[in-house]
Amino acid sequence: MGGGLKFNCMKCSKLYKLLTENGWYAVSQKGSHVKMRHKTKKGIIIFPNHGSQEMGKGLEKKILKDAGIKL
Repeated sequence: MGGGLKFNCMKCSKLYKLLTENGWYAVSQKGSHVKMRHKTKKGIIIFPNHGSQEMGKGLEKKILKDAGIKL
């Protein structure tokens, strides 16, 4: 069996809370997609806010990497 760590997917609402706690804030929204900025970091993050649905692990990793958040 593989010995790698299992990456558990986070719910969209939990990831959104994590982003806002780390200084990211919403600047606009179109449908369920929220555009977020940070006061000191460059760039934007497009966040698919689907509430209690789990986000795919690839997208979750990409958003966390773009936000500069390490878990």
